[in-house]
Amino acid sequence: MKKLVLPILLAGMLPAADSELVSGLNSFTVKSYKQLNQGDGNRILSPLNVATVLSMVLAGARGQTADEIRSVLGVQNDPGYDASVGALLAGLAKNGNAGGNELLTADGLWVQKGFDLEPAFEKTMETNYRAPLSPVDFITDAEAVRSRINRWTEERTKGRIKNLLRAGSLNGQTRLVLASAIYFWGRWQAPFVTSKTKPAPFTLPTAATTQAAFMNQTSHFGYTETPSAQLLEMGYAGTGSAFDILLPKTAAGLPELERSLTKDALTGWLGNLAARDVQLSLPKFRAESEFSLGKPLAAMGMPTPFSNQADFSGISGKRGLMISEVVHKALVEVSERGTEAAAASGAVIAATTARAPEQTVVFRADHPFIFLIRDTRTGAILFIGRLTDPR
Repeated sequence: MKKLVLPILLAGMLPAADSELVSGLNSFTVKSYKQLNQGDGNRILSPLNVATVLSMVLAGARGQTADEIRSVLGVQNDPGYDASVGALLAGLAKNGNAGGNELLTADGLWVQKGFDLEPAFEKTMETNYRAPLSPVDFITDAEAVRSRINRWTEERTKGRIKNLLRAGSLNGQTRLVLASAIYFWGRWQAPFVTSKTKPAPFTLPTAATTQAAFMNQTSHFGYTETPSAQLLEMGYAGTGSAFDILLPKTAAGLPELERSLTKDALTGWLGNLAARDVQLSLPKFRAESEFSLGKPLAAMGMPTPFSNQADFSGISGKRGLMISEVVHKALVEVSERGTEAAAASGAVIAATTARAPEQTVVFRADHPFIFLIRDTRTGAILFIGRLTDPR
C-alpha cells in the first residue's frame, strides 16, 4: 500500500493571512507530489501532515536553515505563523467532525532527558501544536523510545499507520523527535449501492488491463473538464470535505496531466466545478506509501537542515543539531460507504558530527488518475495521490 497526502484549495474563502498560509501549503503539496512521483506505481501522501512536522522543526530553525525550510513550505517569515498553523488545524478538525465523519490530528514531541529546550520553543510546541514535551532516554534505550513513538502514531491513526520509525532510526545521538499524525473518515454524501458494484477492466500504465471492482451510480456531482482531463468532485456528508478525481481523457494521459499540475492550475480547475448529472464508475481501491524525505526535501531546496551547517539554535539555544531523518507513511481506502485515509510524519533531530454539454456526463475512472481529499471551506488539501493499479 502507498501513502496519501491531501492539499487544501479555494484559498479565496479564507481571511487574508490564512489565504497566504493555505496558498503556500498548496504550493508545497504540488511540489512534493511531483518530487515523490517516481515510477508507475500508486502514490498516496499527506503534504499537509508533512508540512505540519516541518513547521514544528521551523520553529527552532534560524538563519539560512530557517530560510530554506520556509522557501520549501512556501511561507513567509511571519511571527504569527505557528499560531496560524495551529488555528488552521483546529478549524479543519472542527469542519471535518460532523455528519458521522472524523478528522483527527495530533502532534508529539519527545526529548532526551536533561537536554534543555529554549522556553519559547517549548511554549510554541505546547500552545500552537498541542505537543507537550515528553522526556525520554534515547542514549540508553533508543529502541524502547522508538516503540513508544510508533505506538503513539498507531493509536492516533486508529491503527492504520504502523511502525512509522524503522528499526535503527533512533540512537544515542538523537536529541528529539517531532511527529504529526492525521486520520480521516468521510462518508459519501451520495453513497454507492453495493449491489451495483461490478467487475470491469482497468487499463494499467503498460496498456495491459486488470479486473477491478467498479462502484456505479448516477447522481449530481461537481464537474468540469479541460481539453485533456475530466474533473469530478464527490462531497462527504455533513462537512465541507470532498474527494476530487482528475482523470485524463486518454488512458495514457497521466504523465501529461502530472506535468501540467501546478498550484494555480489546480485552483483554477477546481474553481470551475459546477453541479452536473454524472454517470460515475469508480474502482474500489486501497493504496499505501512510505517515504524517506531527507533527499527529496534537500532537492526541493532545503539541504542545510540535513547538514552539519544546520542552525537549530532556536531549539536549544546553541548550534550542534541537524535533521537526521524525515519519514512519512500514508494510506487511503475508497469503498461504497466512503473514504478512510491516514498519514503520519516524523522528524528526527540529532546532534551533529471549457463547459460540457448539458446532458448526463459519463465519468468512467478505468485508467490511471490523480485524486485529492480536501477541505472546500478553507481550500486546504489533506491528501493527494494517484491510482495506477487498483489491485
